[in-house]
Amino acid sequence: MVQICSGMRVFVIVGLMWVVVATSVRGGDLFHEDFSHAKIGSVPSRLLILGGEFSVIKAGKERFLELAEKPLDLHAVMFGPTKKDGVTVGARVLGFRKGRRSYPAFGLGLNGVSGYRLMVSPAKEQLELFKGEGVVKTAPFAWKPDGWTQVRLRCQSTGSAWELAAKAWPDGEKEPARWSLSWKDKESPLAGRATIWGAPYAGTPIRFDDLRVIKLKQD
Repeated sequence: MVQICSGMRVFVIVGLMWVVVATSVRGGDLFHEDFSHAKIGSVPSRLLILGGEFSVIKAGKERFLELAEKPLDLHAVMFGPTKKDGVTVGARVLGFRKGRRSYPAFGLGLNGVSGYRLMVSPAKEQLELFKGEGVVKTAPFAWKPDGWTQVRLRCQSTGSAWELAAKAWPDGEKEPARWSLSWKDKESPLAGRATIWGAPYAGTPIRFDDLRVIKLKQD
């Protein structure tokens, strides 16, 4: 009887280990925060606020991280492991237009505050890829106001350079098969954590959810 129970315990443990490994291989998540268990009015401890007033709020059944409508400046939050390349960062972002000419700007980044940053710029109808403070590539993008937007940014070594690729699309629609823009950097990036960015230029809050850092599959 004891031997049978021991065997069953070994089987269960091995089975659970396989499930964990299989899930890790399939998902590839190095970090995921959906705020479903976060305390209202707080910020999860594994997020580092770099500026602005952020807090977890609840609307209906959903919880998410909200950036307050003031001050009207560019603010950021850092999260996830410190990585150099081989990862994709993703998030869902909800921005609100005010009137016909006041828009927010928002995005996400890799390799720390001075690394790469993808911004959705509705006022310009563009996606803008920054390295540090300078724009290195743009692509047209028609933002749909008052709805969630999926945003992705990838950094991958090609051996002789580092390729950045980015895309954005309305949440609920099919993810585009192709990246909206790509750019190669011959200079090796510094290792750093992922970031989300928000600029409430419209005087309205910006909401963030489903923050992810995903390890790329090796060929």
